[in-house]
Amino acid sequence: MTRMLFASLCITGALLSAASPVTLAIEVFRPPGNATELVSLGKGDRVPAAYAQPDSAFIGWKSSGLKQPDPDSQWVQIGDNFVLVRRSNAVIQDIQPIPK
Repeated sequence: MTRMLFASLCITGALLSAASPVTLAIEVFRPPGNATELVSLGKGDRVPAAYAQPDSAFIGWKSSGLKQPDPDSQWVQIGDNFVLVRRSNAVIQDIQPIPK
């Protein structure tokens, strides 16, 4: 009975995960000035304003194979990811893992 219940739960979980929409990579990072709190963010979320400032921009985006940001956006490095951030509202447009 236990094996049958376990198998049923595994199959249900597999079906539910297959039916759910594709999710983007979620970045976990320490916001500037706060060394204790971890925050999970994804596409459409806002980053702390410091990441939308021009001095936070990752200028090596082209050599890293990242797409060119539009004039109001910039790539920043947050943890193990490159994150495309719109400067005007600090909203995440894209997340790309840093190749290892």
